[in-house]
Amino acid sequence: MSKRNYNVFFNTHTVSGIVISVALYIIFFAGAFALIKEEIQIWEEGHQISNIERHNIDYDHILKKLDTKYELNGRDLQLNIEGKSDHTFIYMQASKDSLASKKGKQSNYLYVDINSVESHTYSEQYSLGEFLYRLHFFAQLPNIGMYLSGFAALFFLFAIITGVIVHWKKIIPNFFAFNPKIALKRVWTDAHTALGIIGLPFQFIFAVTGCYMCLAIFTLIPANILYNNNQDKLMEDLRPDRVNNEWIATSDKKIPSFNDFIKRSASRWDHFHLQRGFIKNYGGTNMKYILTGELEDNERFIGLGYFILDPYTGKIERKKNPNNLKYTQDTQRLMDRLHFANFGGLPIKIIYFILALVTCFVIITGVLIWIEARNKKSMTTKQRLYTAKVGHIYLAICLSMLPVTALAFIFVKVSNGYFTDKQTAIYCFYFITWLIAILVFRFKRDNYLTNKYSLLLGAILGFFIPIINGVVSGNWLWVTLKQHQYDILLVDTTWIIIASVSFLFYLKITPQIKTQSAFYKNPIDMVDQ
Repeated sequence: MSKRNYNVFFNTHTVSGIVISVALYIIFFAGAFALIKEEIQIWEEGHQISNIERHNIDYDHILKKLDTKYELNGRDLQLNIEGKSDHTFIYMQASKDSLASKKGKQSNYLYVDINSVESHTYSEQYSLGEFLYRLHFFAQLPNIGMYLSGFAALFFLFAIITGVIVHWKKIIPNFFAFNPKIALKRVWTDAHTALGIIGLPFQFIFAVTGCYMCLAIFTLIPANILYNNNQDKLMEDLRPDRVNNEWIATSDKKIPSFNDFIKRSASRWDHFHLQRGFIKNYGGTNMKYILTGELEDNERFIGLGYFILDPYTGKIERKKNPNNLKYTQDTQRLMDRLHFANFGGLPIKIIYFILALVTCFVIITGVLIWIEARNKKSMTTKQRLYTAKVGHIYLAICLSMLPVTALAFIFVKVSNGYFTDKQTAIYCFYFITWLIAILVFRFKRDNYLTNKYSLLLGAILGFFIPIINGVVSGNWLWVTLKQHQYDILLVDTTWIIIASVSFLFYLKITPQIKTQSAFYKNPIDMVDQ
């Protein structure tokens, strides 16, 4: 490769990496916990789950109760059938019936207890797992959050490709020549290259799937052209379960059993499990029942199937056999499975979790390489101060996520049941605590201190999480193991491991390491910062 081409790729890799480094760190750190968001919710609630088979839930009773409270006539409903907790979420759109009351014209997103049939709003049942899942794609930023995460994934794809090109000849030598006792910049470079290439397949998968999922609107634009702007036909091919059916009139017939439809459909194909149910135009003359599901992944990696039923006649109007692939629908599921590790069970999620945190380390080492490389005597004091300031801000934002997240786990466990609007409570606690931590570390102006104390606080708080869980809920490690409450046990065990590794790194970061920094060897006055 010519020197000019090398410089182009190197600069592209550096710029694209630095521009998205903070966003990407947040995406991967929150994304690691998003993999176990349902387990986090079960841990947070602290109740022993009943493990009822989802197709044995009495949905008819649930719908009857909701109809009394929310007036379902004319609504489109979505029911989550898949899951492990004793809650199922139900989304109900506003009624299409022009004669509906004000109550019926309001859309609702509810969590319903499958045993007591008590319902709670989204904000009342909000969990830290849901928060971290949505932070993973910046959903807390209305309208633009998902697009920002999508463009971060796109720039990450550039960084991956250019990084491989730049480091290609040094990958093997750096992997075996890694020595933490050499110059600090060399340490970060070797670690960045070696760990980056270990996680390369995972990172590439994430970048591609993240782009597709968050920037889907740009995929739909050319697709819409191919369909001659017929969006109804486009959605019918892509997501037949989401097609909007016009309301005609209220039926005078009794609402057919949704339970019977579920039980018949669950046994239609071997190893087929249901995921979602839809009811279109509830109580209307053209009401439709829809069920979607897929084959177990050990039978077929992608095996989506669905039924669309006329409940009054019992006739299946349309169906898809999960053993037959359909490109327009199965591609979307492929992206989702690869992105969120929805295959292979818990072992794959553990691998994804580890690789997500390894990628966080790769991002941080990339920033540190940039900081060390730009602190040269040949640069002006203004340039060096700017680099130092950016470094302090970047590391304060990223590294403080560990202790803040650990503290948030303790907060939601201790405060469980005290807030009716849990969403606001979690938002306020997490973001305010994070802001305070960022400001403290930023104005300390010491990356060594930021790293050291983030690890120490994260380790201490992490060890406290299973203790607090045992004190508050009685779910000690040995109790959850004995009761086979493995979801709760998983969260506690995860934090024990994270805390142990953090404490080990804390012990390894000694003052001697700080003396290897370019800022120690070539000090600058930080007063102007």
